[in-house]
Amino acid sequence: MTKKLLLSGYFGFDNSGDDAILKAMVDNLKKTDEDFIITALSKDPEKTKKNYEIDSLDRFSFNEVFKAMKTTDCFVFGGGSLLQDITSSRSLYYYLALLSLANFFKKQVFVFANGIGPIDSKFNRWITRRVLNKVDFITLRDKSSVMFTKYIGVTNENLKMTADPVFLLDSSSDERANKILESQGIQLGENVLGVSIRNWHNSPNLTREIAKFCDSLVDDDIDILIVPMHYPYDVEYSETIKLISKNKRIHLLQNKYEVEDIIAILRKCKMVLAMRLHALIYSAKANVPIVGLIYDPKVTGLIEELSVTEYLRVEELTAEDLRLKYDYCMENLEDRKASITLANKRQETLARETLDLLEERLRIHG
Repeated sequence: MTKKLLLSGYFGFDNSGDDAILKAMVDNLKKTDEDFIITALSKDPEKTKKNYEIDSLDRFSFNEVFKAMKTTDCFVFGGGSLLQDITSSRSLYYYLALLSLANFFKKQVFVFANGIGPIDSKFNRWITRRVLNKVDFITLRDKSSVMFTKYIGVTNENLKMTADPVFLLDSSSDERANKILESQGIQLGENVLGVSIRNWHNSPNLTREIAKFCDSLVDDDIDILIVPMHYPYDVEYSETIKLISKNKRIHLLQNKYEVEDIIAILRKCKMVLAMRLHALIYSAKANVPIVGLIYDPKVTGLIEELSVTEYLRVEELTAEDLRLKYDYCMENLEDRKASITLANKRQETLARETLDLLEERLRIHG
């Protein structure tokens, strides 16, 4: 069935997680129906066209967005955490304006595996509720988003919990991972700890505490591999750990790689300390046990969905507490590996359901 789909998200910003969302959506939509004509709104349309072999428009060009919305058959909104006002109300209004424009043109609107919240402003909750009650179908990626959506008064009957589309992506080969590490001069032993962190305004001492934790591993025959997710910001932030730690077995991936490559690299780890949401997802896809570092409700939501039992809030994180969580996870490594493998399969099944629901909606309204 030939259908025009217009996709919107935080695309084109060199954020691995959001790039992974777009890749998972595009790859699987093409598998669902080769006749879909897919266009994505992006900060960098030319790069998006090249990387995903789809059409792409400048997300900030009103004329282009207006024309595309007018001619599309379905507006696919997401995934990602788009509807929240922690980053800013401005970004929330941008996304609500897109949804409202789609409603104005009476287009099919499918909210695709979103994480919703936090939304603190009463006005922002009110307008979000009004907009979401008018869309055709809502799929959310975790229980906390479902609960929050209902809490702010969304009564849309077409609402279902699924999972992040990134759970549908595969891994590159071990050979590919080895070539990447070799190209960066990184040699790893049998015992590797993955680390993926980001700067967070409420945690000024985070790098210091992570570095102290790394110091505690000096005599443990452990290689520490830092895997940034958002370039170049996470690279610059993570370099601080290497600078201040006494541990000389800390390695930092310097370049940006495809999602499948990152998953393959993380497969080499015994465990991953993961702060960014998609670092958690990539680790789960690699079937690697996780110690979660919580900075945002979306991370809490995913930790619950993955049944991760070792986690800390970054605002309260100390090297000593992190070492305790690490030790406990290592002592129960096989149990944790079995648990994360099962959770990954469960999330993959739910992620597939999002696509099935979208295809069904398009067929019904064909």
